[in-house]
Amino acid sequence: MATWAETDPQVLLKYGRTVTSKSTEINFWNKFMNNDEGAVIMTDLRTETPTEEGGTVRVYFRDEIDGDGITGNQDFDDNLGTQQTLFQDVDYGIFGMGLKSKAKKLESKMATEAFRSKTHKDLPKWLGKRDDKIITAKLTAGATNIVACSAATGTWENNVTTSIVEGDRFSTAAIVEAKKRAKNGVDGAGDAHPIVEPFVVKTVDKMGIVDYIEYHLLVIGQNAAEQLGEDPLWIEAQKFAAERGQDNALFTGAFGIYKGVVVFERSNWSARKAGIMTSDIAEFKVVVDGVTVTYATGIDSYAGATGIKTEINLFLGATAGIKPFDEGFDYYEEDLEGGRKLKIGADRGTGFSKTKFIGKTAEQKASEYHNKDFGMIAIVNSVV
Repeated sequence: MATWAETDPQVLLKYGRTVTSKSTEINFWNKFMNNDEGAVIMTDLRTETPTEEGGTVRVYFRDEIDGDGITGNQDFDDNLGTQQTLFQDVDYGIFGMGLKSKAKKLESKMATEAFRSKTHKDLPKWLGKRDDKIITAKLTAGATNIVACSAATGTWENNVTTSIVEGDRFSTAAIVEAKKRAKNGVDGAGDAHPIVEPFVVKTVDKMGIVDYIEYHLLVIGQNAAEQLGEDPLWIEAQKFAAERGQDNALFTGAFGIYKGVVVFERSNWSARKAGIMTSDIAEFKVVVDGVTVTYATGIDSYAGATGIKTEINLFLGATAGIKPFDEGFDYYEEDLEGGRKLKIGADRGTGFSKTKFIGKTAEQKASEYHNKDFGMIAIVNSVV
């Protein structure tokens, strides 16, 4: 029986890079990731190999230095500054998928290449979509700053969704409220909350002049997009939206821009694809070899009054999430049953957590950063 599995390390490395590239392109969040604190999702390249059981990666956050400093010939010890240091543990482990050829024999090199080619297309799709779902679900769950839409006043004056009733539509007022909270560092109850810093976009105009423009990101669902599209203020703003910066690749496919907030529309979440989640979804979990892996729970807690179905849109700034990963997917091929079948798989070390720093000391726990969303605000509207 012929042996069809590829064994050349260089070829396997090339295939792994292809899987990494394709799966990254498929993931909606790709364009908002890089290794800078100014990115919506900050990536963290790791060199250690995670165990099969997985673990965590600890990431530290340092607040701005507080204090008056010194003048003249004073000693630094006379007035040292203080600085809060908090941390977050980010899940990190093996993530992957494999496929096996059908029962019939791989009778020729041509048949093997056909299976390999198909797998190289389908495997990245699954990997990219699963990673997308994990990121979306974790960003959505357990928001500590919530804007509840109101048809009468634009937004409800609270930090929960239980006031939302049928007809409480998404509007420009919700965007304005979220941005106000982001800038002022407060939640719906008026309590201190981390300032949601904008992410920065580098632009180069036709004269070659480099500029840096600050934006917040807003990802909305189908219902919110339809409702926002009927808002006269939104319609008017899009007529006169400046082109400056919008030719950047970041804005490809954007729904529009409003007061420095770039808006993207996504399909709503379903069993087969990632998207904006709705309150009729309780959780996102998968069962792997009989073991349940739960990524996010409590999505149904965003329901409105008497269980009104809602849509949970994501207003995001810099370092809303943290994603550790290794250099790329490792790629494998293995002959099975003496060459009758071929198994192809790919895995990598990776993880994701919504940024929510934790303090250890009483002083750190009393800060506005402790156990609160660092770069995310949920905007919730009724779907009817």
